[in-house]
Amino acid sequence: MVALTSYSEDGTPRSTSTISLQVVHAELFEPHKPYEYCTPISRNIFRGDDDDMMPFIPYADDPTFDHVDHTLCYDSFAWQDDDYDPDLEVISLEAAYRLRTVHSLLYQDTDSTGVLPFKLFSTPGKPGLFTLSRRRDLLKWNGTTIPCPYSFPSSLPSHGILQHRLELTHALFCPNLNCIEPLCPVHVETNPVSPPRKQTIRLSELLKRVEHPCDAGCFLQSRSVEVLPRWSEDDIDSFKSILDIEPDMIPCDHAELCFKPCHEILHYRRLLYPDFDELQTECPNGERKGKSRSLEFQVSNAVLDTFHRNEPCHHSGPCDVLSDCLCFKNKAHCQRNCRCPGKCARRWKGCRCAKARDGMSCVKVKRCSCLKARRECDPELCVKCGCRTCGNSQIQQGHFKKLEVKESRWGAGVFILEPAKQGELIVEYVGELIYEMTFDSRGEVAEHLGRSYVFGLNNTLSLDSSRAGNMSRFINHSGSSDVSSETQCNCRAFARLVNGEHRIGIFAIMNIDAGTEILIDYGPVFFPDQKKNAEAS
Repeated sequence: MVALTSYSEDGTPRSTSTISLQVVHAELFEPHKPYEYCTPISRNIFRGDDDDMMPFIPYADDPTFDHVDHTLCYDSFAWQDDDYDPDLEVISLEAAYRLRTVHSLLYQDTDSTGVLPFKLFSTPGKPGLFTLSRRRDLLKWNGTTIPCPYSFPSSLPSHGILQHRLELTHALFCPNLNCIEPLCPVHVETNPVSPPRKQTIRLSELLKRVEHPCDAGCFLQSRSVEVLPRWSEDDIDSFKSILDIEPDMIPCDHAELCFKPCHEILHYRRLLYPDFDELQTECPNGERKGKSRSLEFQVSNAVLDTFHRNEPCHHSGPCDVLSDCLCFKNKAHCQRNCRCPGKCARRWKGCRCAKARDGMSCVKVKRCSCLKARRECDPELCVKCGCRTCGNSQIQQGHFKKLEVKESRWGAGVFILEPAKQGELIVEYVGELIYEMTFDSRGEVAEHLGRSYVFGLNNTLSLDSSRAGNMSRFINHSGSSDVSSETQCNCRAFARLVNGEHRIGIFAIMNIDAGTEILIDYGPVFFPDQKKNAEAS
């Protein structure tokens, strides 16, 4: 029973009533066993290196962890570098404004001297003070002389310049074939604008293709220009950008893109490029004449073991030492998203395996060129094998099995909820892509905990799922010496080059029934102490 009393406005009690409540006696729940939380992700995230500023000291109260030695991995502590002061920003803006209006000093000159604590204009990857001032409300104080409607100059290029707009839009999208989204968090390669194309058709030949006038201002009707047109600099720059993208276009089509009369287009084309009537002596798009030294580029096993991915090459001419090709330096094949000529001898040709009825083509064929090169089949190059249903394209197709994380004899483990055949993909091992220095600093904490979630991806990057990952991080270890059917490893991790990106897949090495725990062999590198004891004995 609960007594409820109501009061009047002056605070005196007015009435009292009782309410009966139903009491439920619940059973005590057992506390959940401790576990490590990580951010769930479905794709790898590029991290590179952790910040040089240490956000906190891990296990500072644990005497068994040498936190003093661990701090040597960082340059400073995050709480000691307080570089954000909103008052200092307002004072810096006021100083820059007075130098400009009172002393006629340009903002660019003030920024170049470095006299202010902040950069006024933005630099790649770091916004400047002018950009930051647009993201906040400026503090009002008695000493300011900046008028309310005043706007500081932008560090971004003018929106009227077509080339700058193309570069900004182009940089938003990831050039990797595994992505279809802008602002990709996985890949770090830039997406540069293609180099200017060279004209392959004479201007006189292009003009002969125009049979009917396109508009009242077509060059067919205006053979002679009485009044010379005057274009702005932005109009001329936009026309140059369009010519760099597609030079083999008739003036009528260029007029549609530039919103200019056709005869003006022809006038400025002849004015800006007076030698367009003569073709370049070089081959289209910079291809040099002559046969390649090798009909097909081959990769040795030694190169495969030390391969690290590079950005897609983008240059004119063949991929050799003269073009400074990244693929040539890396001794790697050119990918489908490389910008080199289509007949480049270094381009990957794909496999020629026959399509299998069970959908496991290329996996059962030991001569598959893609499988030998430790890469998945390309859906546009490997046509005969039926790449979209091929057994060697399971990672890019996302053919994962249904899994469940629950209690195992070794703690939390991963159990399969549906049967799997030998060679089928179970799950992709995902995490953060980190460099060697971050691997070393995180390794000290992982060694102290006795748990590591790092896979060596190649000689440049490692894959760490300690902070971000999926259910694959709970897969337990089983050595190759285990003979019990319940503790024998039934899967294996394979690194595959998927459209130019290294990814790790967990594949079944035998037929697995539903309800079985997924087990893999971590390898001798994961247990250095056991390796040392074995060598000593």
